Amino acid sequence: MGGDLGPPVTVPAALLALQKHQELELILVGDQRVMEPFLDKRRGRLTPAQLGRLKVVHTEHTISNTDNPASILRARRNSSMFLAVEQVHTGQADACVSAGNTGALLLAGRHLLKTIPGIEKPAIMAIIPGTRAGDSSYLLDVGANIHNDANELYQFAHMGAVLAASLSGREPARVALLNIGEEANKGTPAIQQAAELLDACEELDFYGYIEGNQLFDGLADVIVCDGFTGNITIKTSAGAVNAMQRLMQSSLTQRWYYRAFGWVLKPLLKDLSHEIKPSRYNGATLIGLQGIIIKSHGNADCAGFVHAIEHALNQINDNVPALIAGKMAPLQQQAN
Repeated sequence: MGGDLGPPVTVPAALLALQKHQELELILVGDQRVMEPFLDKRRGRLTPAQLGRLKVVHTEHTISNTDNPASILRARRNSSMFLAVEQVHTGQADACVSAGNTGALLLAGRHLLKTIPGIEKPAIMAIIPGTRAGDSSYLLDVGANIHNDANELYQFAHMGAVLAASLSGREPARVALLNIGEEANKGTPAIQQAAELLDACEELDFYGYIEGNQLFDGLADVIVCDGFTGNITIKTSAGAVNAMQRLMQSSLTQRWYYRAFGWVLKPLLKDLSHEIKPSRYNGATLIGLQGIIIKSHGNADCAGFVHAIEHALNQINDNVPALIAGKMAPLQQQAN
């Protein structure tokens, strides 16, 4: 029920994913009366076998983006979001995908699924595109926490390396810290202390510091920062992409010589638009929980929401929470 448009996007996307992936079973949690028109519109395109892999859990209650996230634990336990996370908690589902209230989703996840032993705080890990094909990186935390100390950043690095290796196949994953400079004396005490911890860890391939203008250069597979910095970074990047697309469209319509050669530029612009299209990178992971939760961007289109579901499938297949738990166990023993 979440996102800017809700069922008009989430229901068709879910059914497209159901058609695309034969191993996928889907539970749609929400108001069945609202979802039904969008289900009816596409039921005819599904085979009986595909319809057999679809289930609806009905609830009339939701939590909106304007609601206080804490209300999901106080008075919204019958909301679609809480019930969706509860499906994972009870073993009815292997993962939850939501485009709704991020804070409420995080609270429900922490309350029901708990953090992995050895993890102090979960983080939100997002995909960022690279300047070359296949050079996508993973940025965390992008908003689960406002402040993080050195040990938490160190834990983020380990969690991110496990997930990046699982999703990208690049192992060991290269890890970097986002900083205001590449020199060792730059940054806050927390960043400098985290760098010392990472540099001393033989299990990680630590690149060092990277600056904001290097985010998309593919220098690291995992880029670690606190949630305040990460949230501003990811939203600024998305805004820059949207601004660039608008400028390109404006230039093409306002200048006659661009219009005259538009047929020559069209394939290039089409490829460029595809590479930077936000929907290709939709789906952030609430990493560090004893279960899989994927947060879709609220304004994701149908293709973007399908990508978020596919992220969940990949993490189910690799059992990412168990991989992270296995990585954190020795670190917890060392700390003790």
